[in-house]
Amino acid sequence: MAVEWVARVLLADDQEKVRSALRLLIEQEGSFQVVGEAGSVQELMQLAPELNPQIVLLDWELPGLPETRRLQALRDRFPYAHIVVLSGQPEARQTAFAEGADEFISKADPPEKVLKTLYFVHSRV
Repeated sequence: MAVEWVARVLLADDQEKVRSALRLLIEQEGSFQVVGEAGSVQELMQLAPELNPQIVLLDWELPGLPETRRLQALRDRFPYAHIVVLSGQPEARQTAFAEGADEFISKADPPEKVLKTLYFVHSRV
């Protein structure tokens, strides 16, 4: 399968092991390039404008995210990025979609589900 272009992905999770595992998984696919990693909201807000990601894979429990309107600041800062929420709490799915997430992945989902979701979002970029 020929890849026409590569989607730029920014990983945002406070757990380095999670970011490393996601990077390894994502970079095995020719359709994605991990352009950066953020371990905090502050890093995310600093990195994203210079990296211009098309997809932000965001840990819903990332320290520093406000309890309400979590995604609004990201949408204001990166209006063209698709935001895929990643959470260890599957019950957060409904709230994440209500606040504007493009997609949701549970940390309990298998790697294939992560890739399938990224490909789905990639097709909409």
